[in-house]
Amino acid sequence: MPHAEHTFDAGLLNPLSHGTRESELTSDQAWLQAMVDAELALTRALVDAELAPEWMLTVCDALADATAFDLRAIALEARGGGNPVIPFVKHLGRAAEKVRAGASDHIHVGATSQDILDTAAMIVARRVTCELIHQLDSLGGTLADLAEQHRGTVMSGRTLGQQASPTSFGFVAAGWLDAVLLIVTRLESVRDTLPVQLGGAVGNLGVLTDIVRARRGAAVTADVLDVVVDRFAHRVGLVVPRLSWHTNRVVISELASLLAAATGVAGTFALDVSVLSRTEIAEVSERLAPGQGGSSAMPHKRNPVSAVLITAAALQTPGLASTLYGSMLAEDQRPSGAWHAEWQSLRVLERLTISAVTGAASLAARLDVDPDRMRANLDLTDGLVFSERVTTILAESVGKTTAFALVERASQEAFATNRPLQVVLASVLIAEGCSDALRAQIWAAFNYEGEPGQTAAGINRVVRSFRRRAEAATRDLSAPDAIVEADTLCNNDVRIS
Repeated sequence: MPHAEHTFDAGLLNPLSHGTRESELTSDQAWLQAMVDAELALTRALVDAELAPEWMLTVCDALADATAFDLRAIALEARGGGNPVIPFVKHLGRAAEKVRAGASDHIHVGATSQDILDTAAMIVARRVTCELIHQLDSLGGTLADLAEQHRGTVMSGRTLGQQASPTSFGFVAAGWLDAVLLIVTRLESVRDTLPVQLGGAVGNLGVLTDIVRARRGAAVTADVLDVVVDRFAHRVGLVVPRLSWHTNRVVISELASLLAAATGVAGTFALDVSVLSRTEIAEVSERLAPGQGGSSAMPHKRNPVSAVLITAAALQTPGLASTLYGSMLAEDQRPSGAWHAEWQSLRVLERLTISAVTGAASLAARLDVDPDRMRANLDLTDGLVFSERVTTILAESVGKTTAFALVERASQEAFATNRPLQVVLASVLIAEGCSDALRAQIWAAFNYEGEPGQTAAGINRVVRSFRRRAEAATRDLSAPDAIVEADTLCNNDVRIS
């Protein structure tokens, strides 16, 4: 058996992660980089407020790459203090001293471990939400195309697992798109409000306040502290909170809700694909490369593997979100256990969400639609799918209660005798003495022509809203400054300077 030192996570039990940015954005190395970014941003903010010497900017530049630090050693040493920031600060201080003597005096000034790890969590969360928004936009673009291309592709609507009334595949795709549009808008909102954390030991900036008073005087203390916090937040692309949030974990629970919801949106789409690709339905299928979708025992299988894995990811997220909601019960000014329970739960939730949403975008782009099979499946019921429509038409002449009873009786007879509802209902209406004109109107209602209900209007509203949002996003990013800012805040490879 290999020694623990030589083991690593290759995604053996998480195949959906391959081909995504999950590891890049949420790995231990990514978190260490976020911790480096947070610590150095704080030091640079101190320089901006004239609380640290100008030469510390050069030191910060030299320390900016987290790969220069011994990740394994920091992880092992974290056991002794209960969190990774404690050993990390020591490693960072030693590295700073190698660049210039006395530099460690200006590292981690006025901060506590939770300040750095919470800020790192928000840096990671911003990068994660940027990636999710990008992937949701890709998914949405494909779904918008499907909605428009298949607005006239009639299929059976299904409720409680049974064929119900006709709809169109375009309308189904528009429903998926509407959920994507809703969640991507919410993610944009939370991305732009993720806060920095800087409060010191009990959240009141006590140490930093004392430093400012000693060096700059009590009269300017508040103004200088504002500069530190503002510049700290700006340098890591986060916002300034009204107060430190060491035990106010609404930020985390809200983020968890949206991550779980985004995974649920992807999972609902994937589950629908799984159902519609069943052998006996076969209305859509996942386009598979050679060797994909196979079975270890049955050579004929073409499993919808992406849809299955996305659904699996979505099934795991509610429990993680529940843990993060439970961590809202954080006592005193710094909690014992509640904060610590967030770390892995949040990271795994982010990982699952990235994998699920990226997988859904890929699945949508490889979705094959079979309009002929959709039409054939509609014909399986011999017209029973039109029962609601003909009941509504009949009700205009004989009243709703009578119409429902007549069509129900005809439907039961059609099912029992394996005859078309259209034929059986015609006989029932003759027996009831209905006029030739009414019978002709009912007979004509058994067709798939036209647009069921308001499918066209619904498709237009959703697609138009998505296209407008996409165009606005393109315009916003067209300016050079906007492009630079987006790259700086969303690209894990760009260091905050």
